[in-house]
Amino acid sequence: MPEQPSLWGDQAAGLRRLFGGRSPQVVAFTSGREACARTTLLVQSAAALAAQGHGVVIVDENPGPDNSLSAFGISSKHDLLQVLRGERSLAQVTLQAAPLIRILPAALAAREYDWTARAAPRAAPARQRLQASFAEMQRGAGFVLIDSAPARAGHLSLLALAARHVTVVVAAQGAAITQSYALVKRLAREYARQDFHVVVSRARSREEGQAIFDNMRRVAAEHLGVRLHFLGEARVPVTDHLAEELLTRLPPPGSEAESGFLPLRAARPALAAFDSVV
Repeated sequence: MPEQPSLWGDQAAGLRRLFGGRSPQVVAFTSGREACARTTLLVQSAAALAAQGHGVVIVDENPGPDNSLSAFGISSKHDLLQVLRGERSLAQVTLQAAPLIRILPAALAAREYDWTARAAPRAAPARQRLQASFAEMQRGAGFVLIDSAPARAGHLSLLALAARHVTVVVAAQGAAITQSYALVKRLAREYARQDFHVVVSRARSREEGQAIFDNMRRVAAEHLGVRLHFLGEARVPVTDHLAEELLTRLPPPGSEAESGFLPLRAARPALAAFDSVV
């Protein structure tokens, strides 16, 4: 894919001035199960943010037919996996989906690189390319939204684990709530995550959404020692979005020198295998 036209560069430069040199908000949207409106909410939020003048990069790890790419009516033959293998540049893989919205297809990368000991022999060069991709995908963006699909064995991709913010989308159903809590438990115990944002989808009322969150927050605090923050609820996922919540409820991003991604070493123990080969 050729370099973005000069108009996009002008827009990106204007956004950087608007944000005062701050790093973008990087948010991984994840869920304990599918069919919870995670992708729909992410796409609608990206569109609403772009309509307000914010540059958005969507990292699309969703391998299903109803992913972010299909929502914008586009498809791609390329994937972040080719960047990690050194076969293509990030610019060649990233697609301009709409004004101020770019999509980075990453379903194959999330599936192929499960970041376990099995991947250790090839991990060092892939990690270096991924680290470089972190910086490149943030240029000109106010938000990087990762549609995070669980990788093998139920673990998140390293890209999602490195996001500064993790948002768990919970459908207002018993099994979905249980599976979402299990996901929070896994991320807290295996990766030392202490803070999570929660979105309740498909609730029949605002009160029901708040009650589900309050119960999850209490149980997580008592049994896991982690903090859950209510990002919002969506009763009509087809039209609802989280733009205002993402703008107002997330902690302010740091300076431009501080990446919106955490250092890769923060994703332990997934990186334990890397240390033996780097």
